[in-house]
Amino acid sequence: MSVIRSFSLEPPLSSVTCAKSRILEFSAYIATSASSELSSFQLELWWSSNNIDWIASPFTLNTRNLPLCASPEQFEDEEIHRFVVKFVPPLNADSIEFTARYRFDKNSDWNWCGHFGSNGQVLLYAVKPHGDYPSFSSLFSNVSEELEESELMSEVVDSKVYKVVGITSPIVGTAVGGKTTYVKLGKPQEMRQYLSLVRIQTSWMGPRHGRDVFSIDRPAFMVLFQRKDGYHVCVLPLSNMKNLLTIYMSSDDSGNICLNVFNDSWEHRTHSTFVGVSKDPQKAVQAALYSLRTVIQSLQGVLTRSLIPEDPAFIDLASDECIAVHPALRDGNTDPVLGTWYELWMDLFGFCTWNSMGIEVSHDKVMRALQDLHDCGIRVGTVILDDGWQATNDQRQLMQFEANDRFPGGLKHTVSTIKSTFPYIKHVAVWHALLGYWNGIAPDGELGKEYSLTKCKAYNDDIYIVSEKDVNRFYDDFYKFLHSSGITVVKADVQMHIYDLEGDGISGTFIHKQYQDALKLHSLRYFYRRVSYCMSMSGQYFYYSLLQTSSPKPTLRNSDDFFPNIPSSHHWHIYCNSMNTILTSLLHAVPDWDMFMTNVPPYSMQHAAARCFSGGPVYITDIAGFHDMEVLAQIQAQTIRGNSVALRPSLVATPLDPYFGFNHKRLLFLTNFVGGTGGFSMLAAFNIHEDENATFCEPVRKSMLPGLVPGGDYILHSYITGYTAEFTVSDDFSNEDDDEDVLMLTKLGNSKWDVFTAAPLATVKTRFRILKIGALGLLDNITGVAAVERQEVTVPSNGRAVLDVDLKALGILGIYMSDLRSFSNAITKLLITIQGSVVPMSSVSSEGNILKIDVTKAWTELNLSSKWSNEVSLRLYIT
Repeated sequence: MSVIRSFSLEPPLSSVTCAKSRILEFSAYIATSASSELSSFQLELWWSSNNIDWIASPFTLNTRNLPLCASPEQFEDEEIHRFVVKFVPPLNADSIEFTARYRFDKNSDWNWCGHFGSNGQVLLYAVKPHGDYPSFSSLFSNVSEELEESELMSEVVDSKVYKVVGITSPIVGTAVGGKTTYVKLGKPQEMRQYLSLVRIQTSWMGPRHGRDVFSIDRPAFMVLFQRKDGYHVCVLPLSNMKNLLTIYMSSDDSGNICLNVFNDSWEHRTHSTFVGVSKDPQKAVQAALYSLRTVIQSLQGVLTRSLIPEDPAFIDLASDECIAVHPALRDGNTDPVLGTWYELWMDLFGFCTWNSMGIEVSHDKVMRALQDLHDCGIRVGTVILDDGWQATNDQRQLMQFEANDRFPGGLKHTVSTIKSTFPYIKHVAVWHALLGYWNGIAPDGELGKEYSLTKCKAYNDDIYIVSEKDVNRFYDDFYKFLHSSGITVVKADVQMHIYDLEGDGISGTFIHKQYQDALKLHSLRYFYRRVSYCMSMSGQYFYYSLLQTSSPKPTLRNSDDFFPNIPSSHHWHIYCNSMNTILTSLLHAVPDWDMFMTNVPPYSMQHAAARCFSGGPVYITDIAGFHDMEVLAQIQAQTIRGNSVALRPSLVATPLDPYFGFNHKRLLFLTNFVGGTGGFSMLAAFNIHEDENATFCEPVRKSMLPGLVPGGDYILHSYITGYTAEFTVSDDFSNEDDDEDVLMLTKLGNSKWDVFTAAPLATVKTRFRILKIGALGLLDNITGVAAVERQEVTVPSNGRAVLDVDLKALGILGIYMSDLRSFSNAITKLLITIQGSVVPMSSVSSEGNILKIDVTKAWTELNLSSKWSNEVSLRLYIT
């Protein structure tokens, strides 16, 4: 009996694709049981242009140019078949809609692929010569007469940006609470699909997707839509503290984008919205955001020297001049002798107490947890004491700066004990709410007597907060105490709670500015901006606190929490974080995908891969004694100085398709990069479909890999399978046909994933051979390519080529050599050195064309030490 185990159509269903040419080519990749008989199999593409009659175009089985599969193990007892159909749509067609159906023989019933509403679209306007950008009047209809638009000079190539302004009314009389004005920006014209980043809860942002008619169920921070002419349009309203203005977007029954402008001042104020347009969706977002940033910076100015306390050591470290000359000092390192690789606090592998201990965190529990990790061989570099360490009352109000009774020696004693017991731990962080604790300050406590308080309400609870006049002093004293206790990082949480406050004379915007200024200034003064912004996903925080580039980058929690005990939350967590980075990746902050646990099967490994690939910090919250060591081994690496680091890519991961919907029946692809021009291109694939039986087989293409250099040679490597595919990038590879573009297939079951790395290759000509060679990074780490700090190939006059590789950490280094498998006993003829010493051959092996060097084993056997540098330098001599 014939059974289809997976089906993938390219271009995919449930999506909109821009055609490369007027000749349309569709490929179907079908996995069947090896015993399936397909001689009578029929597959048809059903398509319609301009909503006219539907046409059936039969696929034919293509036995040539079948892309190589990721690994035979992934397709055990299966066969992969590729079917192809090509046709030319009518000349007057500007788009086509399509789906597919199949049957095993002419007597069987037809089976339709996808489901109702999941048809795909191909836009044909995109193949026309690049003409003028659409005018603003062609982007929206029904634009309110209250709005005025003007064109700005875009800071992003291949884009255009418009600024839309209007006037909002003030509060009438003496009312408190503000006034919201609704203004129609208009109905998106010729829209085919959209993404909205909306306010899911008070503190969190998340995605909403749709087709054709704009409709969202939550206030939106950003709207991105694609038109039928292939252009992408980003709408980004400006929320800021100047003039007390907050703007969200909503939809109405007619599909209009409406601006919801909230003004809590007694004066008329101007509101602004920025509209970016580009053929590239990310450039459309960049165009809008960078223009918004220019306006914000002109309103705010920059952090000046006059704001910095007169502490000579601090001024030297915090000044723009010092930071520009000494980037390493961004993290507060005053050691005059620095290693080549500068290690940031967020590079360190971390442990957080939240899910493992909850609010019952204590000195003893923390020490037991850290001892447990130590006994498992895990050398965390950062420890986060989350909610529960502070002294609070039954009303969830903060009593004092000092820790509660579960830390009998005080906070300083705990920090000192941690660092003396585990000297590889460099940073201890603490959690606190922006207002002190969830419900502010206890009026009868030590702090309530020291600082002026204001009484207000939120959700029927009485809340006392430090008054505006004392906020700066409060944060100065608080962070001074933490600093004196040995704390070097803070997690500032519950930040949006300030907008839930109600009371006489209370203005969330006024208070917000005071608290944000104090947080920013004193986190810079005492912690060099080693601060995590949490529960702060809104325009007020993005644009007021996280756009200026004059200080080191903090981290920004990028989604709602990790919930280990809610199965339905795991795939959504990865999806939500992925989509949010379309905006947050452009802020002056590093998105943080939150902690996770390594022992929550079947989700832990996918969470681990997502955190590693994200480009943000990686930290766990395991209960002592409950670890998955297989997971832990792949997400952190030991440095030659004895601590564990997360190998973070150079950029922030972003989705390949910004319009990917959570219910789409295909793989979620993310992209990232390591290094500069000519560096390592990275692609991650995740199966996050809700159906636990869902399996998808999809091609990995050159056109999916970011940052490839035209004319360059590369080797594509699959982390999960180890499979490789060598390829060359043409000068115009974006227009290659399907056979040339596809490099391999990947087939992933539910909750499965893979990471693909395209590593650059150098062509080397020695006295005896010509080969291509390049480093693949640490093969035993999910993002092991991020361990490569430098690789360089030289060929001296003696014809003996040399490959130099510098690494951040220890592990198994992979080096691709195009002819390795063709030489018998090849590795015995190689000379490899580490820090100048010859690597023992017991540390060297090979698999196919990949040379494997166990750097950890070699380092240990040779009894090497780090000396002044924190890098590992290897040299391979090739004859």
